[in-house]
Amino acid sequence: MNKTDVISAIENLFDLACVGLFDSLNCSITPVSETEIDVEIEVMNAPGIPVASIDAGSTDVELIICLQVPPSTLATTYPVPISNIDSERLEDWISELSNQLIGRLKSLLITHNCFISLGLPTTYPDSTIKELLTQDCHHYSTYFDLDGQLCACFMSIEMFSDTFVFSQEAATDLDITEPGGIDLF
Repeated sequence: MNKTDVISAIENLFDLACVGLFDSLNCSITPVSETEIDVEIEVMNAPGIPVASIDAGSTDVELIICLQVPPSTLATTYPVPISNIDSERLEDWISELSNQLIGRLKSLLITHNCFISLGLPTTYPDSTIKELLTQDCHHYSTYFDLDGQLCACFMSIEMFSDTFVFSQEAATDLDITEPGGIDLF
């Protein structure tokens, strides 16, 4: 596949991963078009909305995803009911959500013969998306209304070669649920 087709396929898989993540949180999810919101004000320069970022890559591609979720949505989706949840727990929770998101994307990429290694999530409680996105690469964003709150998912894609191993059709015979080994050192 050529570079443009691969990027488009990765974007589609990212959308599926985002929807899968938000569906798992048992909240009402509605995709939001960029035409329905003021992206600059509500997303790119939104102060006080935490962002978690995580990278993944291989010798062929580098991905960075950012997940921006309002504190109220983080609190309502927190897995354990807590009446007064502190900011430290919310930061940990958004990091976990970004980790789940990249894990879902990785699983989808594997079915297309694309293998990546994952980095560790980093939380930015006071940064804006503009400060975090990698420059000079392809950017993709998608937005969702989660129980009345705007959430944003971003991905930068940097490809290191014009030829890229990526199967257009997803393999259906892969068993990606097999347990892996852990090496303790």
